[in-house]
Amino acid sequence: MTLALGITTSSGIVLTADSRQTYRNAASMMRVGSDNAMKLFQLNDRIGVAIAGRAFLQDTNGANKSTGWFIEEFKKKEMKPGLETKEVAQKLHDYLTGVFVDKAVASLEETVRDTVTKEGGTELNIKTRNGNLLPYTFKGKDGVVVERVGNFDNINLVVAGIDKDKVGRTYRIIVPGDVTSAGDTNLGGATWIGQTDVLQRIIKGYAPEIERLAFVSDAIAKNKPAVQEQIGKLEYLINCGSMALQDAVDFGILITRTTESIQRFSDGTFLVPGGIPGVGGEIDVAVITPDKGFIWLKKKELKAGGEFIDLDQESNISTA
Repeated sequence: MTLALGITTSSGIVLTADSRQTYRNAASMMRVGSDNAMKLFQLNDRIGVAIAGRAFLQDTNGANKSTGWFIEEFKKKEMKPGLETKEVAQKLHDYLTGVFVDKAVASLEETVRDTVTKEGGTELNIKTRNGNLLPYTFKGKDGVVVERVGNFDNINLVVAGIDKDKVGRTYRIIVPGDVTSAGDTNLGGATWIGQTDVLQRIIKGYAPEIERLAFVSDAIAKNKPAVQEQIGKLEYLINCGSMALQDAVDFGILITRTTESIQRFSDGTFLVPGGIPGVGGEIDVAVITPDKGFIWLKKKELKAGGEFIDLDQESNISTA
């Protein structure tokens, strides 16, 4: 899990990301694997990316590598001079789609077949995939048709940068999914990815699972646009466009630490119990401005005792 934010102000863009990495073990239980994962990356001197979601992918040899490793590979192979932020976002979307989506679908289909077989089901019908969701039906042992939806973890990203026209732009990516605009320095705005339930309660004014409540579900069935308009009035008015860069930094850190603290003391909700403390560790922060480009404000370093090192500042060994 993760919480990463892209906050766009009139002066520039702030990217923040926590460092906690979770995974599902052999017993299908989620556990914290690390509080030192890197989720915020510099792609060039004016563009950065924050990632959330699927923590590991397989390389061409079938070995598991962190999603961050693939971001670095993308940086080496696909980042050409002169690319605008939107072009980078689309290229990154396409690159990650090629890396894992077909493999994830094939693995999920195999799991579905095994599950249906173990349950004694027949006449399995795997339907068209919708993003990371795979609907399917089968006939149970009692002859009744069963409808289910399988899923696999996707990847969410926020790509932000300054373009040639000196306008900063932010894009949100879902793999598998779309690339969508999430704000620019002319208008301001904020976008967030990862474990956003606490954030949504604070900013939006309601829990993400609100539609599961019977009276809300009934109202949506009658007039969904009207319900959305009404609950939308609960959202805090936060004018990101008028924020100073320091305010945007403070906002990103506040929301991340608040999420971490609430997760520490809660275990989900009565409606959706079993929360995962997926946000924690150090918070990396980067600032991107029209004049200075991408600047690290806070970045994890390797340390031992009182010694520190930033591997990005070290030269690579020769492969000749």
